[in-house]
Amino acid sequence: MFCTQCGKPAAPEHNFCAGCGARLLRSGMAEAAPVTAVSAAPASVVPSPPAAPLEDWRATNNYRVVLAHPEVKALIADASKASKAGMSADEFMKLAQPVLDAAGSGGVPMKLIAEIAAPMYAKMGVKTGKDAKNGYATPYGRVLAAILCSLASRNQTLIAIEEGTDGCVVQAEIPSSMTTWKGKMSLTVERKPEGTLVSSAVVFEGQSSDWGRAKRVLDDLHQDILNYRTLQP
Repeated sequence: MFCTQCGKPAAPEHNFCAGCGARLLRSGMAEAAPVTAVSAAPASVVPSPPAAPLEDWRATNNYRVVLAHPEVKALIADASKASKAGMSADEFMKLAQPVLDAAGSGGVPMKLIAEIAAPMYAKMGVKTGKDAKNGYATPYGRVLAAILCSLASRNQTLIAIEEGTDGCVVQAEIPSSMTTWKGKMSLTVERKPEGTLVSSAVVFEGQSSDWGRAKRVLDDLHQDILNYRTLQP
């Protein structure tokens, strides 16, 4: 057996030439080609379909779109930071009770009297309130977003919102103050050719007078709508 590279003789049991180190080939055996590592082909990646664009909340007539839109949620979050809740009727009663006790007006707590009297007067139909109508040359979505910001900034709780005639109806709770117990506000928001109409009403049940608070609540709402619509993107 001879080396095919240098021609020197080699023993049959050797695999490599002692002279040049080349691999020895036996008869009927071809030189093996070097093995090259082959990386597996990457699996085909199916691209995800693009997300459907969000509906424009400014021009929509669907209140759900306005409530769910990230931009509106951010506006409401910013508005809530400006909330400055004043002293409630409950807090006033709690602070005033020691003074009333010292003056000989103790006995039944004032808070308990109010909790009994207010529902009783409400059943008798005693209530006070105010209503108003305001039109805005502003799309429905923008007005509704401004209303939600107003509620958040004034610590007024959204109770319900539902479909209305070409718009929606919003129900909110007004917190108590030093002059009134909790009240209710109802807003009808309607799309109009020239913009948006908001019909609003505030009621304080169980009171014969609210010392002008219902009017102030509605005036504040109107001013908030004018202000918050200008802050929208």
